[in-house]
Amino acid sequence: MFAQDIMNTDITTISADSSVYQAIDLMVAKEISGLPVIDNDGNLCGLLTEGDLMRRIEFGGGRSAGNPDKTSLVDFDDYIRSRSWRVSDIMSTSVISVTLDTPVAAVAEVMFQNRIKRVPVVSGKRLLGIVSRIDLLKGIVAAPAARTASGDDALARAIRARLQGDLGLDPDAVKVSVQDSRAVLEGIVSSELERRAIRVLVENVKGVSGLVDKLSLA
Repeated sequence: MFAQDIMNTDITTISADSSVYQAIDLMVAKEISGLPVIDNDGNLCGLLTEGDLMRRIEFGGGRSAGNPDKTSLVDFDDYIRSRSWRVSDIMSTSVISVTLDTPVAAVAEVMFQNRIKRVPVVSGKRLLGIVSRIDLLKGIVAAPAARTASGDDALARAIRARLQGDLGLDPDAVKVSVQDSRAVLEGIVSSELERRAIRVLVENVKGVSGLVDKLSLA
């Protein structure tokens, strides 16, 4: 599954030369927390978020004007962002984006690593869609279920393969057997956290109806 499969194409945007008043009205009316900003050619040039607006002087943001002779570039930038009524002055211009063929897992990683709530989907500079956290969740629900292993022996093989592939565990460290679709685990684990990870893995193997945990802590 890719970004194009889960993105929202019904996008509310605003132009770079619009006023902050217009942006706020749009965000309130649409109940959204961010707006992609489009230039005169229709290309994505920035993103306006709640965080950008919270720097407004009306909300207590910004610094008091100091001695002009000692004002730094940071002070100038802060002054502009806290007082200007042009979207182009206060929007974030370093926009993190993904492409149509970015895998959903990679989209989630981008959002997690950069601590962002939404990410634009682009082709070149052209905005094609937006992926939000809720879109990611919808993608998880809509994802096709993994193929269910058939029979107790097949389930046991599937569990052993995932113990090694997902958790990097030695296949001989944990003895796996399956009886009437119930997995039985025996062996020694190094920590309670490892035991929990194994439990979660087994519970996610399609076809397993229960788990008997006979694992011992080292």
